[in-house]
Amino acid sequence: MSAATLPRNTTRQSEGLLHGDIARWLHRVSGTVIVVFVLVHVIAQAVLHVPALASVKAGAPWLPAVQSQHWIHAALYFSIVFHTLYGLKLLLSELGMRVDYRISLWAIVAISALFGLREVLRYAGV
Repeated sequence: MSAATLPRNTTRQSEGLLHGDIARWLHRVSGTVIVVFVLVHVIAQAVLHVPALASVKAGAPWLPAVQSQHWIHAALYFSIVFHTLYGLKLLLSELGMRVDYRISLWAIVAISALFGLREVLRYAGV
């Protein structure tokens, strides 16, 4: 009986940039950004509009200004577009369509970045 051996790593594919790891990490982070934004937004709206929370509102005069920060909206729009498009890419892969992971990752990042950049430019008046 012989021991099983793993094949040699002659292509060195696992030693460089791993696009799958980057994509999965970005997908998780973008999902987290969306969930955190929604939670903070709901809490902030409750503080601003519920009379029972007037004392909290008085102690946080900066709250309305934080909600209108352009970089927060840019990160949110990037996250929504990335999470949606990458989720659709995963769905297509599960349905059997062959999608190149490198090209699709960078195309999705580029499209998502355009949405985030558009939001920044909108606030800049461009």
